[in-house]
Amino acid sequence: FCSTLFFILKPKPDAALLRVDPNMLQHFVYNSVSFKCEGLGGSSGWRVMRTINNANKECDPDWERSKGSNCTIDNAYVADSGDYWCENGKGMRRMAVNIVVTAGSVILESPVLPVMEGSDVSLRCRNKTNPSKLTADFYKDGLLMRSSFAGEMTIHSVSKSDEGFYKCRVSDSGESPESWLAVRGDTSQPLLRVFPDRLQHFEYEEVLFSCEELDGSSGWRVMRMTNRIVKLCAPDWETSNEASCSIEAAYPVVDSGKYWCENEKGQRSNAVSITVTAGSVILESPVLPVMEGSDVTLRCKAKTTPSNLTADFYKDGVFIRSSSTGETTIHSISKSDEGFYKCSISDSGESPESWLAVRGSQRASQAHRELKDPINKSLFCQPITKIINILSKVQVNQFVLILCSLLFCKDGHHFSDGGYLI
Repeated sequence: FCSTLFFILKPKPDAALLRVDPNMLQHFVYNSVSFKCEGLGGSSGWRVMRTINNANKECDPDWERSKGSNCTIDNAYVADSGDYWCENGKGMRRMAVNIVVTAGSVILESPVLPVMEGSDVSLRCRNKTNPSKLTADFYKDGLLMRSSFAGEMTIHSVSKSDEGFYKCRVSDSGESPESWLAVRGDTSQPLLRVFPDRLQHFEYEEVLFSCEELDGSSGWRVMRMTNRIVKLCAPDWETSNEASCSIEAAYPVVDSGKYWCENEKGQRSNAVSITVTAGSVILESPVLPVMEGSDVTLRCKAKTTPSNLTADFYKDGVFIRSSSTGETTIHSISKSDEGFYKCSISDSGESPESWLAVRGSQRASQAHRELKDPINKSLFCQPITKIINILSKVQVNQFVLILCSLLFCKDGHHFSDGGYLI
């Protein structure tokens, strides 16, 4: 059974990417998996990092081999499942991928890197115990898409609507884990990242900004607006190299403000609002919008370790809770949790406020589109269990209007209407 993927991605040579060999997100237990940071433009100090059981660590235990920006897991275990990325000594990160190691008998071979919109993408179902049995069912977001006697399916002219969680199933052998298929546009906007990864910083700290996901385009620079003045992020007391900018010693008045990526055509990336404070307390909160439904941890950090770590947290100026550990977690975050957050530590002071942004869940958004789209009538020709599966993805705190129709179906496909019902 051929496990080679039929698509090739050619990133910008100096764009840092994490390569995975074999080139897939899912792996059988005891197989060898290698990771390599590529296209670092000659820079050094990069290592492969990973998150296992909510702990970040370098990818170099005794049962692995690590050298520079390479790491090989000789015999992968289920415990090796998690996020892997490239990181340097300054905390700059590049390209995280989610790897799944399974003890099951079936995996889905899908792209590691985001695929280009408009290209053709092949997904393959691989059976460990019986490779000759190739008939497989393919699912997206829990819904059956199609069956294939060849054990593979091709998505032609892939688009953003094809993004989602995919898995496959082989009769009498089992089901693969789910993996996310990411799609990027031809003219996707860059992403501004901040290191350290937080919106608030102490005075005199080093802060680095980097334009990422440039898709091979050039001419991007980090821009900023401080004291209502827009300018390039490259004064004498900073260093700037291509699409990055390092403030070696940040000051409250001159460096607090909005930062973004911009090219010579005036195209802009996301903007982030950075606060540099001369105070003794900051709130550590996400720089980028967080996904709806995820868990988000906020931390109250003192410049000098206080004898009392208890912190009070506020949203929009209203007290929400105290924590003896100096941190609080918002579980299953929703749009109603958006707002200005700050914290205070007794005898140390209060942090500035920062905005916590929440973006809609990909699954919920897709479910809403499927339910509202009057053209997608074959959806309701599915068994009732699959319709319930879609309904379960809709956020319970959102109102959804569902237009029902009397449909006539044949072989799972809509072919006639009987009139709309409210």
